[in-house]
Amino acid sequence: MKRIDVIVCASELHERGPLAKLKKGLLAEIGSAGGFDMVETLQPTSDRLTAVLVLTGGVERQVLKVIAQLPSPSLLIAHPGHNSLPASLEVLAKIRQDGGEGRILFGVPEELGAELRREIAIVEAWDNLRFSRVGLVGEPSDWLVASDVDRAFLKGRLSIELVDVEIDDLIGQIEGTSATKRTLGAFSRNAEETVEPDAEDLRGAAAIYKGLRQVVDEHRLAACTVRCFDLVHRMKNTGCYALSRLNDEGIPAGCEGDLQSLFTLFLGYLLTGQTGFMANIASVDEESRILGIAHCTCPVSMTAAYSIRSHFESGIGVGIAGTLPVGPCTLFRLGGERLNHLFIREGTIEETESRDDLCRTQVRVHSNDAVDELLRAPLGNHHILLAGHHQETIERFFSRYLDS
Repeated sequence: MKRIDVIVCASELHERGPLAKLKKGLLAEIGSAGGFDMVETLQPTSDRLTAVLVLTGGVERQVLKVIAQLPSPSLLIAHPGHNSLPASLEVLAKIRQDGGEGRILFGVPEELGAELRREIAIVEAWDNLRFSRVGLVGEPSDWLVASDVDRAFLKGRLSIELVDVEIDDLIGQIEGTSATKRTLGAFSRNAEETVEPDAEDLRGAAAIYKGLRQVVDEHRLAACTVRCFDLVHRMKNTGCYALSRLNDEGIPAGCEGDLQSLFTLFLGYLLTGQTGFMANIASVDEESRILGIAHCTCPVSMTAAYSIRSHFESGIGVGIAGTLPVGPCTLFRLGGERLNHLFIREGTIEETESRDDLCRTQVRVHSNDAVDELLRAPLGNHHILLAGHHQETIERFFSRYLDS
């Protein structure tokens, strides 16, 4: 179970017995509601999220001394009694006057638990993003004219090592593997149907997966993106199955060498623990706020059902035609060479009709908010779709670590 350290600040003027009972009850109720342990500690540690429980009033200066030892933003837990909230308001006002940031967590245990869970996710995502090794297999595709990332920024600000892998190295791994149709295992068995691909196509897709997996393991990559159309021309097959499977195995993997979209995909996974679908924006209806998105690499775990098709543009190899469950979703993208721009919308996945002139997995998204920004000031083409609503978590991470 995850753990949050809590430093408790209480005035000596209050009777200790009732305060001890109140403190114990608050920590137990919030921890139970959030699914984590709330552990009282006297000193902050560098490896855990730490919050301050303002148990009573009259402790403002004591709280500020504690806050000075903690990373920003400050998390103050307040409750309705003993002048806890008034003291927290005064403390947060001072923090902001001094140029700092913080939040007062106030409400029922379920609300506090949800807020602290979000904070855990944000802190852990930042810790896991920094010092990670991310692979660029081949150069970005020639048509990606607005999707590069500043390597100095990655190294300096995020401490990320961008690992360049030649496309010839991947192809050598693919040619050296002895994949069979069995490698696809459940993928073939669970498909509703296999349309264009034959047994040789399936073996080729399996070989590409095994070769790419070997590259990931050899270079210890946490995520990767691949110049996948080189595989179409040179291997007469596609990386769609390989990328889909890597995502399902917890390795965010994008196509076309698109680094901005890869880091969006990676961040979505780190913040939510969910696999994302990297897709083209195929249509925008400003009046109805309906977006059409499509690609051939949908992770199978996101689908309610799927068929094995050929790759849309080339008509060869293996692509995935998935049907995503109707329900809440989040569509977003980081943009700019320093990843300091964000487009994000929450909405609902609706029933989708299949078109012959789009990539195989097609999704219809009804956005809760206006989408005209995509036509006025887009960050690029590829966007990432996640199941569920995650806008608050993503925006909070972005404003804290990337917005500059």
